[in-house]
Amino acid sequence: MEIVKIILVSVAAILLAAPLKSYKSEYGVYMGIAVCLVILGCAARYLAGILSAVEKLGECLKDNYSYITILLKAAGITYACEFCAGICRDAGYQGIAGQVEILGKLYILLTGMPILVTLLESIRSLAG
Repeated sequence: MEIVKIILVSVAAILLAAPLKSYKSEYGVYMGIAVCLVILGCAARYLAGILSAVEKLGECLKDNYSYITILLKAAGITYACEFCAGICRDAGYQGIAGQVEILGKLYILLTGMPILVTLLESIRSLAG
C-alpha cells in the first residue's frame, strides 16, 4: 500500500512543479530532486529485506560469493545511473542523461566480465 502513497506524492509533486516551472524553472527542478530523494528514502526501507534475501542466496553459493557481489554492484550501478539520468532529464539535459545511461551500461558490462570469463572457461573445460 505504500507504493500507492509514493505514486500519489509523485503525481502531486508533478502537479505542483508544473506551475512553478513557468514562474521560475529552477523551482520545478528543485521540486523534482526533493521528491526523488523522498522516494529514495522510502526505497531504502526495503533494503533490509533485500539484504536478507542476498544472505540466503549467499548460503546457497557458499564458494562463489563473488557472484553476489557482482550482482549487487550491477544493481547499484543501474539504480544510480537511472536516478542521475532522471534528474538530468528533469533539468532539461537529455544529452547528459543519455551519456550517463551509456556509461552505466558499459560499466555494468565491465563489472560482469568475470562471470563471462568463468562461464567460457567452464565450457572450455567441459569440451576438453
